[in-house]
Amino acid sequence: MKKIGVVLGLFLFSFVLAACNNTNETDSAEETPSNNEADSEEDGDETDSNNPEEDAASDKNPVENEEENNHSDNEAEEQDYTEEQVSGDYLIHAEWLDGTDLLLYFTRTADEMTREERIHQSLMESDPSQRDLFSATTNFEVDGTAVNLYYNEEDDLSMASTESAMFWEALNEIGFRYGLDEFNLFNQDGERGLTFAENHWQDPVEIEQEPNRGYYVMSPEETERGEHTYISGAVAGEEISAEDGELFDFGQTIEAMATTTNDNGSYHSGIYEGLEIEEAEVDGNQAMVTYHINEEAEPTQQEREDFEQVLQLTALDFQVEELQLVNETDQVISTYPLLNEAGDNNGTAEEDDNQSEDTSNANEQEENTGITEEDATKNVFDYVDEHSDTNREDVKAMVQDDEDEEGYYTVQAFVFSGEEGEAQMTNTIGWYLVDKETGEVKEKEL
Repeated sequence: MKKIGVVLGLFLFSFVLAACNNTNETDSAEETPSNNEADSEEDGDETDSNNPEEDAASDKNPVENEEENNHSDNEAEEQDYTEEQVSGDYLIHAEWLDGTDLLLYFTRTADEMTREERIHQSLMESDPSQRDLFSATTNFEVDGTAVNLYYNEEDDLSMASTESAMFWEALNEIGFRYGLDEFNLFNQDGERGLTFAENHWQDPVEIEQEPNRGYYVMSPEETERGEHTYISGAVAGEEISAEDGELFDFGQTIEAMATTTNDNGSYHSGIYEGLEIEEAEVDGNQAMVTYHINEEAEPTQQEREDFEQVLQLTALDFQVEELQLVNETDQVISTYPLLNEAGDNNGTAEEDDNQSEDTSNANEQEENTGITEEDATKNVFDYVDEHSDTNREDVKAMVQDDEDEEGYYTVQAFVFSGEEGEAQMTNTIGWYLVDKETGEVKEKEL
């Protein structure tokens, strides 16, 4: 019996010991992660510590991430575009189709000319009068947005009714496209009350441009010059107003120019086949046209120039400072300066006072000299007659202000070439300096 008791005791002790071991193993298994889980957590810690930017990005909401991506895309797109500033100032000449319909010739010149010189040159090239009255001025000046014409009141300043109408049309239409808003007529002494073209002019005259929207290309064979000129939508009879009677805005104007259905063939759209306008608008003092060119389009150089020039003329009707053309195909942004020079002349009140004082001092200097501008031109005529084979009766002269030639009048002597009744070109004989005290003439070194 004693042996049996001992055996039972050992059995119970073994059972209890085994139960304790199972309990400890279970607890250990629950508290200790597996090797795989531990490795995974360690890898995650390393990833977080090595990529803080990705962690920050993951904390952002989807909208912020999308905005950042769009911003990056826009910056990349802007960097792909080439920007160019078109050089050269524009000149505008007028001619008349069959003596009635006004056409405009537009170009950019590489010559260094002041705004005043360009305006005067444009008017002289456009002069329809028999006596070349835009050239026969004793003085021509542009003061901000006003143009002043001085004439010798003893000269014959008459015009027939037809040429008079064309003369004023040229002055209004060209002046408007140079940013001018009025003109003044004076005698040689700067006094108002001049009798000109059968009218007595006492007050400033407002420049009034005919309402217009858009321009179209005239075929060279239709013009006297035999060159590509441009006809306005109003003169051509194209639509320029919406149904409510309001003139088209810039976008509507460009659309009308692109969709013209002219059947007579005398003019055509300057927006050539294969060029698609995407957007056209005026924003502040800038007009902008965005376009692309289809792959099958094969424009000539003349078609490209016509496209650029009709858009510049169109932008001028909206009196903007510049035109920007965005070529999406070639990714080129071209900026064409327009009326920014006119704006540069509008200074502060203090600047205006200083200019008035300078002008007054200059006038006092002229009054104190013995040689007038009229005397200076006569002396130049005598000089040309002695030193040139040019017929004196054909010679014209124009006095210009030149701040670099103090004490002298600067005089341009020139003649016109071309048959009477046709468009005539100005040919300069020479530039001369006339001493304001002695009247002595010498050739100016250019």
